[in-house]
Amino acid sequence: MSPSARKTLGWILAAVFALAMIMGPGPGMYLVNTPTPVLGIPAIYAWGLLWYVVEVGVVVVAYFFVWPRDDDSPKQSA
Repeated sequence: MSPSARKTLGWILAAVFALAMIMGPGPGMYLVNTPTPVLGIPAIYAWGLLWYVVEVGVVVVAYFFVWPRDDDSPKQSA
């Protein structure tokens, strides 16, 4: 992956992660008194779990595609 594509993907993932950090606790507060379960668990837990999965997905994608490995990093001169 080229450095410019890596940088663009990094910014997109950062924006998605920031959105997940805001959406997790923010609108989820309205689900506190919702008695309807989602997949057998309370809606507030399902909401938080959804955004947790999004955050973990961002970290996994960043690990494989954005963060450079030792062989990709520029060589340091002594």
